[in-house]
Amino acid sequence: MRAGAVIAAAGTPGGFRAYDKLENTDAGAMLRRMIYTFRRAGVEDVAVVTGYRAKETEKSLAKLGAAFLRCEDYEHVQMLDLAVKGFCYLKNCERIFFCPADVPLFTEDTLREMLAQPASVVIPVCKGRKGHPVLIDARLTEGIAHYQGERGLKGALDASGAEICLLPVEDEGVFLRARREDRFEEVAVTEMRADIHPKVKLQLMRNEPFFGPGMMVLLKQIDVLGNVRDACEKAGMSYSKGWSLIRTAEKELGRPVVERSPGGKSGGMAQVSPEGHRLMERYERLEREIIEFAEQRYREIFF
Repeated sequence: MRAGAVIAAAGTPGGFRAYDKLENTDAGAMLRRMIYTFRRAGVEDVAVVTGYRAKETEKSLAKLGAAFLRCEDYEHVQMLDLAVKGFCYLKNCERIFFCPADVPLFTEDTLREMLAQPASVVIPVCKGRKGHPVLIDARLTEGIAHYQGERGLKGALDASGAEICLLPVEDEGVFLRARREDRFEEVAVTEMRADIHPKVKLQLMRNEPFFGPGMMVLLKQIDVLGNVRDACEKAGMSYSKGWSLIRTAEKELGRPVVERSPGGKSGGMAQVSPEGHRLMERYERLEREIIEFAEQRYREIFF
């Protein structure tokens, strides 16, 4: 069952601006931590909804393979709007996590416990406090998008009538927000430091390497944006570098990876080909299995 995640990092909704009030915490580092935590728990697709300091945020996260969904009017939207924007993008996922950017310290074990629950909605609870992320069955997202009440995502979930599992966890990171009164910086550095993990870089090659993490990032952005120039910008690479990756992959495969129609200021329209999508799916599967093996061997060798 494919799982995705939406991180709301647009501004006041989602709490991203809260990091401006902290002296010793890098907001980008906290977002990277969130993305890595989701990935280690087996969540393939991560969408980050940006707005405030969007270009800076997207540039700092460009190499991580997340999709960026820009919310230009972030000053005038609610948290529910950010959630719906992410849900619409993750249309191929069957279950979707949603989390504001100012709750970054949850653990991968908590995510795995949540994914093991059969309920349509799973909310972690620690010390009697409900927290984030929330896990939602994708079949509920259409109803959530049409919710007209005033109670945001919580109201939309209650109105759905779905079964809600309040899952007890031993993880204070689910409710610890990025603010001074929660001792956030102290706890993040001393009590909830991210664990050490092996990082594996997988590349496919024939006569030369032609498909790896950079290509995955680029193709995911093409899927979102529909043209190569904007995708290259979001992926943190030059336009010429992006086309070089595409041409190398197509030469080695002997088939198109990106279908395009030339013209226009943005370099024309483009979409990932069916062959490109198959390659992405198989690459992700192989990468996931290699990472799981590496994690297992790391524990055996280091502990």
